[in-house]
Amino acid sequence: MTIQTLLLTGANNHDWTRSSPFVKQLLEDSGNFRVDLTEHPGAVLEKAAGLDRYDLFFSDYYGPEWSDTAKSNFESAVRAGTDLVILHAADNAFPGWVEYEKMVGLLWREGTSHGAYHEFEVKIVDQDHPITRAMGDFRIWDELYHNLIPLHNVPCHILATAFSSPDSGGTGKDEPVMVVTQYGEARVFHMVLGHVWRQGQFENYPGEKMTTFENPHFQTALVRGCEWAATGKVKDR
Repeated sequence: MTIQTLLLTGANNHDWTRSSPFVKQLLEDSGNFRVDLTEHPGAVLEKAAGLDRYDLFFSDYYGPEWSDTAKSNFESAVRAGTDLVILHAADNAFPGWVEYEKMVGLLWREGTSHGAYHEFEVKIVDQDHPITRAMGDFRIWDELYHNLIPLHNVPCHILATAFSSPDSGGTGKDEPVMVVTQYGEARVFHMVLGHVWRQGQFENYPGEKMTTFENPHFQTALVRGCEWAATGKVKDR
């Protein structure tokens, strides 16, 4: 089965011009995905008839609001079973759009923040879930979001956490970094990790590099999360 995927991008406070093509290549190189990348998701989502060919939406988008028509078409498609992956700052998007917030479950809203870009350990807390079944704990350089806000009483299942060290500007608590939810008939995988700033934005800042995306454990988790969202299962490799 080839998983037909629509990658929504084109605006972000992170460098989507590098992250989105990287994700497209990563998924297609796995052999299971065919990815259409759009830099104009609001326009594409205006046409409901064209969405039924997709098994999976992947959002690397945090930008201007979409039209009511685009939002309605997106909601309808996801509710009916077009599965969804949320990457990093896509959980910042669309404050006040209740249905989107229900899809994501844990969101960057007032009170959320992160400390320094630094190296930390990711701990797998559910080793029985298809996404994380074959994965062990691993180390990664990234931003670690803290105090993500649970909204609308959405049941969120946490697959992995990381300790937010006060030394790095964190909370001193374990924070979720991989989460799954359900919206209608759709499975949703929320990858909280995935930072990369725009090149040249901060001189000599390690977060400008693709360090997070080049981590093989991050890549494995992301591909497995996408596969599970789209099919409900994951082939161990």
